[in-house]
Amino acid sequence: MPSSLDPAILAEVQTVREYVGVWISDDHTFLRITGKDAATWLQTQTSNDVLALKPGQGHLNTHLDRKGRLVAHFTLHRWEDEFWLIVEKQRSPALLQSFDDHLFLEEVQIADAGGEVEQLLLQGPRSLPFLARLLDLDAAAVTPYLPSEPYAVRPIELLGRQLLALRLSVTGEDGFLFIAPAGEAQALMDGLVQKGGNFQVKRIGRDAAEILRIEAGIPRFGLDMDTTYRVSETPLEREAVSYTKGCYVGQEVVARLKTYGSVKQALMGLAFVNEPSEALPRNAEIVAEGEKVGELKSSAYSPTLKQYIALAYLDRNHRTPDQNLEFTLQSGGPVLRAQVVALPFYNAPTSEESARQRYDQALQLFQADAKDQDTRAIDLLEEALLLAPTYEDAYEALGVILNRHGRVDEAIHYMKTLARLNPDCIMAHTNLSVFYVAKGMIAEAEDEKAKAAVLQIKATSDAHRAEEMAAAERERIRREADERIQRFREVLDIDPDDPLATFGMGTAYMQLGDYPSAVPHLQRATQVQKDYSAAYLQLGKCHEFLRQLPEACAAYREGIATAARKGDLMPLREMERRLKALEMRVPSNESRAAREATSNE
Repeated sequence: MPSSLDPAILAEVQTVREYVGVWISDDHTFLRITGKDAATWLQTQTSNDVLALKPGQGHLNTHLDRKGRLVAHFTLHRWEDEFWLIVEKQRSPALLQSFDDHLFLEEVQIADAGGEVEQLLLQGPRSLPFLARLLDLDAAAVTPYLPSEPYAVRPIELLGRQLLALRLSVTGEDGFLFIAPAGEAQALMDGLVQKGGNFQVKRIGRDAAEILRIEAGIPRFGLDMDTTYRVSETPLEREAVSYTKGCYVGQEVVARLKTYGSVKQALMGLAFVNEPSEALPRNAEIVAEGEKVGELKSSAYSPTLKQYIALAYLDRNHRTPDQNLEFTLQSGGPVLRAQVVALPFYNAPTSEESARQRYDQALQLFQADAKDQDTRAIDLLEEALLLAPTYEDAYEALGVILNRHGRVDEAIHYMKTLARLNPDCIMAHTNLSVFYVAKGMIAEAEDEKAKAAVLQIKATSDAHRAEEMAAAERERIRREADERIQRFREVLDIDPDDPLATFGMGTAYMQLGDYPSAVPHLQRATQVQKDYSAAYLQLGKCHEFLRQLPEACAAYREGIATAARKGDLMPLREMERRLKALEMRVPSNESRAAREATSNE
């Protein structure tokens, strides 16, 4: 860690990454959009699918000019027949003016209500468990009360105050944004910190919040983009653009870039290998081998990654993830070395992954607790169910442990919840039978035992039927693949270099599970069409199935470079994910050799 970084800022970043951080957000405003034409009009003015939003849902969205350049980006939330828009204050006047310019006869009213409300952010992996404990909600009750999906919104009462709660992450962690009446945010924050207890709720300052934003790869207007940038040059495109909705302002340019090519530059991450000797100047040109290859934007020291990081626009030839870049800033500066990173820098575990971690920790504690006195396993399993409300193994384990602790009524409650979630769950009824016996409720116990027996018989019958259906499906797939191979072979007899037919042959053999036969066709597809991202992806999968892990890594690396140049985001993301998983399994010397072989080519 550099000596210049305030330890207090480091502690605040760590709090959000491990526990719960809270702070007042004063750089966004709140717009209300109402009127009978609000939904249909917003559909024509924004890049995401507004008509697909149901009451209580939301999404990331943008408003563009006719050349596909950004006017503003924001989150949009629907409640009944009106829409709430959270946008940076500095962009609100321009957005309101542009909206007004595009209003004609539509019955739509737009009002900036930012002066009537304040915004409070609660961020961190334990945000949901903290709120659930504060509101006395279990896994069955928390979903109807708190917004459960990203960008979802719901009115709630918290610490005696009527608020709007939005499920919103501005740090890469799970979190909430609370919209409170003006003048109440400070008291609300004080109350949350006071109630924080074991959840370690701490106040977060502006400097730590900025570092968290950069680690999460979230661009800000005026810092990382302006009205000269197209949405396709930013990470906003992944979430804020719908390619299936109808026309909207700027849609033609966005669709053309998607269909016929990629943008010349794109916002990426730089993870520095060497520590910069001085502060990195925003908007400085990135110069490699005497040529400008990009432009530097926001930068910071990352306590989470323990290295300097920066957001930067890079050209096609220098934005391949994991590419090593040696450069100077403008002219005459020191040589800097960094690795190119696909944003975000930091990825928090998913809710399911976090739930699994808590489940595993709970089982370890339970196994070590011979006298059934440690309640930490119960707390962990309750948190797991808050994060993954349909996690059957966690319900079962929680019921068993509660019963062992003599908390039979609670055990019955969770088993009943599991039985409602999955009426065919045999263990739910089996455990209920045991728990009812412990309560002396013999008739109820016998009833649950009978239900479990019926489900066991049904499961056995269903298993036989499922195997018959699976066999029929396997035969259908085999016939279909054989027919495809015959069609593609006829095409290749005429044109051996047809990339679609070559790729089709490879995927047809994959469909049959004949991976050795698929490999040469997929390799050929990458040779005859060198930017065929999907072929690299399938080739890597074939090598994985054949346990040829170094070869799979090499295919993915080459495919990632190809997809990055072309702008094929979906295969790019999947290859990045699979490569990271493989690199944890491939011995370091084999991985290094594969990487060197790829770079030498």
